[in-house]
Amino acid sequence: MRSAPRLLTVLLAASVLSAPALVNADSALVTKSGTLYEVFRTSYGEVIPGAPAADARMPIVALRRTQAGTGTTTLEIVRGTDDASEKGEPSIEYEETTGTAFVVYTKFHGLMSELRVAVRRNDQWVEQDILPNRGLYLSVNPQTIVTRQRYVDFDGKGGTVPKMRSILHLVWWEESGALSQARYAAAFVEDGVLRLDSIKPENLNEVAGAQGPTPTNGLPFSAYQFPAIERDPITNGGVVAAFANLFTKKYSVVRISFPDDITKMVPNGVTIGNSEAYARLHRPVGRTVTDTRIPEFDTPEPVGTVIGLEGQLTFYWVQKKSVWFVNGDAPEKTSPTSLAVRPDFPVERALAVVREMARKN
Repeated sequence: MRSAPRLLTVLLAASVLSAPALVNADSALVTKSGTLYEVFRTSYGEVIPGAPAADARMPIVALRRTQAGTGTTTLEIVRGTDDASEKGEPSIEYEETTGTAFVVYTKFHGLMSELRVAVRRNDQWVEQDILPNRGLYLSVNPQTIVTRQRYVDFDGKGGTVPKMRSILHLVWWEESGALSQARYAAAFVEDGVLRLDSIKPENLNEVAGAQGPTPTNGLPFSAYQFPAIERDPITNGGVVAAFANLFTKKYSVVRISFPDDITKMVPNGVTIGNSEAYARLHRPVGRTVTDTRIPEFDTPEPVGTVIGLEGQLTFYWVQKKSVWFVNGDAPEKTSPTSLAVRPDFPVERALAVVREMARKN
C-alpha cells in the first residue's frame, strides 16, 4: 500500500483518466505556466483500480494536475494520506520560484485531529505534522497562502546581500484543552532550501496581544471556527489574518509580517549572524488592524471570509442552492443576505460577485 505513489507514475501518466478525474476539487489553483493543480478527498480504490477490497474504501487526498495546452492530466495520492484515518478538507498553494506545491489538510485520530503539510517538489513528496497545543486537540479548517519577501542577509565577506525568500503561511482553528483559538505557522524557502524544520505554531490570540480564557458562550461553530488569511499588499511579504478571539469576544484582523534585515538583529558593527539572529528573522510580528463583534450566523457549511483593505470583513457560504453573506460591521441580529443560484447564474459566478462586492466596501 505504501508504494502506491510510485505505482501511480506508471498507471496514471495518461491524458484521460476515469471517474476520479471528474471529482470536484476541494481546493484548486493555476500556476503562471497554466498548469492546473487540484486536491480533493476520495477513496484509494477510486485512484488505484483493482485495489484489494480492504484498501479500496480507504479515505485519501488526491492531487490532480492538468498541463496547459495539451490537457494532459495526471493523478497521484498525496503523501501521508494513504491510511485509514479520515481526512479534513485540503487546501493547496504553489511556490513558483522552486516549483513547490503545498497541500495542507487535517487527519483525524478518533476524536482528535492534527494539521499536516505535504510538500511536492521535483516529483518527490515530503510531509510534516504541525504540533498542536498540549492535551486533547482538534485542528480544523486550515487555510494557506504563499508570499515573497525581500530581505537583507550577510554575504559571508563582511558585507550584506539582498535576497528573496518565499513564506508559506498557515492558519487554522484548534480546540485544545480549555482553549478554543485560531493558530498560525510559517515555513520558509530560503536559498532554494525548504525549511520545514523552522515551523513553529503560534496562537493568534498571542500574536494579536490579547490572550486568556476562551469560552464560546454558546456561539455556533460557524461563527468562530473559520479563520481566514490573505496576502497583504502594503507589507513586504506579509499577510492579513481574520479570526475570532473568544477572549476579547471580538473578530480581529491582524497584520502579520517578518523582520527583513539581518543587520538589525545583531549589535552594531557585527558582520555575521548567529543562530539567535536568524531565528528572529522567522518570528512573526503582529499588529491588530480592526476588532469587530463576532457575528452569530449559524450554518453547517464551510464559511469563507473576504478581508478588505481597511480590515472590513464579509462572511459567505453556499447553502440550499444560494450563496449567503453577511458583513462583519452589520448591526447585531442582522440576517444574512442570499443570492439564488440559477442555471444562467451558477454558484461560481455568485461567489465571484459577492467577493467583488466585499472588496468595494
